[in-house]
Amino acid sequence: MTNLNSVSDLARSYQLRVSQTSLKSKLEELSRESTTGIKADIPQALDGDLDRINQIEARLVQLGTHSRNLAEAQSVLHGMQNSIGQIQSRAAATGTLLMSEALISSDTALMLQIDKAPDEMRAVLSALNVSVGSRFVFSGTRFDQPAISGYDDLMAQVTLAVGGSTDPATILAAIDGYFDAAPGGGGFIDNGYQGSQTGSNFALVDTDRKLGTDINAGSDQLRDALKGFAIISYASQNKGLGATTLRELTRAAGMTLVNSENQLTLAASAIGVQQESAGKLSTTNEAESSALKIARNALIAADPYESAAALKEVEANIETIYTLTARLSKLSLMDYL
Repeated sequence: MTNLNSVSDLARSYQLRVSQTSLKSKLEELSRESTTGIKADIPQALDGDLDRINQIEARLVQLGTHSRNLAEAQSVLHGMQNSIGQIQSRAAATGTLLMSEALISSDTALMLQIDKAPDEMRAVLSALNVSVGSRFVFSGTRFDQPAISGYDDLMAQVTLAVGGSTDPATILAAIDGYFDAAPGGGGFIDNGYQGSQTGSNFALVDTDRKLGTDINAGSDQLRDALKGFAIISYASQNKGLGATTLRELTRAAGMTLVNSENQLTLAASAIGVQQESAGKLSTTNEAESSALKIARNALIAADPYESAAALKEVEANIETIYTLTARLSKLSLMDYL
């Protein structure tokens, strides 16, 4: 009889341990569901049909990647638009002022205006060498380095191109030749511009769509403004040319800057179109992502009330097993848990 009781006690103890393990596992599962709001056993919840949920998850990952690329493209475009706006404002104000000064100012007043040129030129170069997220946005695909060499290097190249000429027409023709030279011609594109001459600054923002711009610091739309500031900066560095020559260079610089506004407007408009597309695509992506998340939740979201009720039931069962186990083995609750 004693042996029979021993076997019965062992069987009971074993059964309680099995129930205890099962309930603890269920408790962890329900606790996780309550915390995350997602069913713990997704395959079971979907009766083993995972095709739809896998498609949703894959598209959400894809949208996440595209959204990050889109955000980066928007930052780049915003940085470029700001820089072009700064250059355009300077070109408009300085161009008009230089043309006026060349016509009516005294030699002394004209010299004072010419003296401001290097700072204006440096500000323009700074705008073209702007970086967004460690990316030099006017360098094309060579975005790891500044778009244009520094002021001193660039003006040294302009001075070399002029070659010591003192005739204003010859000086202007030389500066035109430097900035307008085609790739391989030894001008600005080859020596002043440090970005890529080919390739575009585009990012994949959808399955079959890229967003960005091929505008860089070597683009025609920006070179005229740079040329105008270079002309007046050259005059500032060569005041010994004589009042008449300096006045003619000032007039030409002003005219070049005023005329550059149309090209700058075209550049700003092209970037603006891309910004508008980016805004629309961002809204579309957000809407699709929200819809997919709703669809995903409909498939795998745990009912909070059901989870809470089941959790309460499991906790009650665990307490019951504890009571039985404690009577059999005289365990404390701490040892049991």
